[in-house]
Amino acid sequence: MVKLKELITEKKSEKIQVPGIGVYTWDTLTSKVIKMSKDLEKNSKKGDWNKSSRNAIRAFAEMWNALAEYER
Repeated sequence: MVKLKELITEKKSEKIQVPGIGVYTWDTLTSKVIKMSKDLEKNSKKGDWNKSSRNAIRAFAEMWNALAEYER
């Protein structure tokens, strides 16, 4: 039987391809998505709509989708 800790360690070391952006480890990609979502939330609460460009939001969406696909 595989232990949960081993699964998490294995998952973090795997490479995930984000189309049009690059290759990340699971851990790095997860932390980038979390940081980007917090930044979007902070800027939207302030009403600072110029902080995030269309390309940054598209990159965020691609990263989110790559994580979602990886989890399937």
